[in-house]
Amino acid sequence: MVVASAANFDMVDYSNLADQLGESVECFVFDSIPSTNDYLAQQAFCKKTQVCITAEQTCGKGQHDRRWLSQKNSSITLSIRYVFPSHISLSGLSLVAGLALVSVLAEYDIAGLSLKWPNDVYVGDRKLAGILIENSLQGAYQSAIIGVGLNVDFDQSFQCDTPWVDLKSVTLTPINQLDLSRRLINKMLAYMEMFESRGFEAFYAKWAAQDYLLGRQIRHTNQAQLFSGTCLGVDRQGVLLVDTQYGIKRIYSSAFLQFD
Repeated sequence: MVVASAANFDMVDYSNLADQLGESVECFVFDSIPSTNDYLAQQAFCKKTQVCITAEQTCGKGQHDRRWLSQKNSSITLSIRYVFPSHISLSGLSLVAGLALVSVLAEYDIAGLSLKWPNDVYVGDRKLAGILIENSLQGAYQSAIIGVGLNVDFDQSFQCDTPWVDLKSVTLTPINQLDLSRRLINKMLAYMEMFESRGFEAFYAKWAAQDYLLGRQIRHTNQAQLFSGTCLGVDRQGVLLVDTQYGIKRIYSSAFLQFD
């Protein structure tokens, strides 16, 4: 099913995306919407996988209440709501979503692709994409809303605190935004199915090969727990490991982390 707020798109038309995702996926398409994550969160709970995609997101959200900035038709902005049984641990889910993105983007001959724990895709030292996951529990089930923002073709004068890059700056491969969106969604759904049956363990080796922070110096700035050390990668649940003078610390959130 497709729900659209406008029939015409300036540069990219997602109106037939649902036909490329299969009958098991409910697809909502918009020309402009405040937040794709919020839209799916407002839908009545159902076990069917749902996708929301838009040409423009006016109030996009990033990690730790930050805003996700974007321009109309300049990025792929979508969310997927995937339902898991409540007994499944979702530890490492954002890492798996990132691996799905990198798996597809690697086909565009991009040099220097990596994943910055827990939710960013980088090219060199610049951010190409971000992921935001919001979970909720409904009885015997839990739904994960996985938001993705991928820079495709930005105005180079665009101002942002985080150094950024877009796809058209790092690849000579032609980009069809509709086709890329379809491939990203289908790859993420395939990885979600594997994660549901096998957990992060199935992706542990893949993450190690893409780890942006491995070997880098990290500082934890929470006043209740100040320390610095060297990133050792992640454990088999996707938890960040840091080698410090106090021993190996396990980090579950990036809220108080700074990276040298």
